[in-house]
Amino acid sequence: MVIELLAGFKGLSPFKDATVDDSWDQINRCYVFLAMVLMGAVTTMRQFSGTLIACDGFTKFHAQFAEDYCWSIGMYTVREAYNLPSSMVPYPGVIPWDVPACVPRLLKNGSMTRCGSEKEVLPADKVFHLWYQWASFYFWIVAILYYTPYIMFKQLGGAEYKPLIKMLALASASREQQMQEIQERVVNWLFFRFKTYIFGKGYYAWLRKNSFSLVIGITKLSYLLITVLVFYMTGFMFEYDRNTWYRYGADWYGTRFSSYMDVNNSITLTKDILFPKMVACEIKRWGPSGVEVESAQCVLAPNVLYQYLFLFTWYLLIAVFFTNLISCFLHISEMFFSNGTYNRMIDQGMLPNKPSYRYVFMNIGAGGREIVQILTDNSNPLLFSQIFNDLTDLLITTTKNSDMVENPAKTDSSVIEFDTNTSL
Repeated sequence: MVIELLAGFKGLSPFKDATVDDSWDQINRCYVFLAMVLMGAVTTMRQFSGTLIACDGFTKFHAQFAEDYCWSIGMYTVREAYNLPSSMVPYPGVIPWDVPACVPRLLKNGSMTRCGSEKEVLPADKVFHLWYQWASFYFWIVAILYYTPYIMFKQLGGAEYKPLIKMLALASASREQQMQEIQERVVNWLFFRFKTYIFGKGYYAWLRKNSFSLVIGITKLSYLLITVLVFYMTGFMFEYDRNTWYRYGADWYGTRFSSYMDVNNSITLTKDILFPKMVACEIKRWGPSGVEVESAQCVLAPNVLYQYLFLFTWYLLIAVFFTNLISCFLHISEMFFSNGTYNRMIDQGMLPNKPSYRYVFMNIGAGGREIVQILTDNSNPLLFSQIFNDLTDLLITTTKNSDMVENPAKTDSSVIEFDTNTSL
């Protein structure tokens, strides 16, 4: 029973035996998806098991009540308490919210420092930290986003090429007679598809023979846009300043090797701004004198883990962004500059550079060239060369016959001739 239940989730695995998307897209669908699932599992276990916060300083409230209240309503730091020496602030951002803007001090000459009017000073700015409540959901949502383009890709026609890949895998592992039967079926399947690509005319025909390439391009663009959206929207999750998140990984790398950080401890690190370990919390209630406020300090222990998970996420998103950008650029270049794609097919399939091969490859459209690329990626060179040679013979013969029907006055010598009789 349990084994059957677990087997039902096999289809959700990002690692497929037969894949139509290329290795660039599999980086998003497999590795980024898996990384987000793992981090989502870690944060979920950490958030819903063990102690999340511990507060000290409340005298009028039970400890469990105070900690549940602070976790639910939100804890805060004070913006003005960042970038101050450790001698003035014990923890970054943690000072009493109503601390005076200026405290008179006795100078060595016996005079006192002068402070301006409190009415002229703006109140301190509280920075509430509520994002930690959504940390586990964040990773699960991002994982779903990175798997969505693959679902869209299958619904738009990518799934119909999976049987072709499975047949190629079966042919490579079969005996000679069975391999010949599979080879004939693959050639026939490709022939009827490519025949419409070559002889079709008009806008609909152009769209049909380029549709598969357009679907791949939309999928790649979706991965790129999702990466930009996730990186951008993550900045809004943090209350302090979204620009702080945008430079989080760069600041972390830079401050790891900065010598001045150990001199006066007056610069608050980005990780302590986004992921404070010590925060403040206040609880209001009705008392004999009206509304009473009691404040305390709380330790936000999960942030020790979260700061590293989000650091890894920052670097991962940056790397995936450039990966998807390169992937989109390469796909566009393959759509409009087919000579390079043709040369790659010749090299991978170990084919001779015959005019008939070039004619077929250049006239099946960008979508047809993508299908040929699937053939080269999922079959051994011998099998591919046999399939493509037989396919070319059929298409060239059909092309000549079609040309003779449309132009009966022409002789065979006037028809474009290709070397179709040469077998590999």
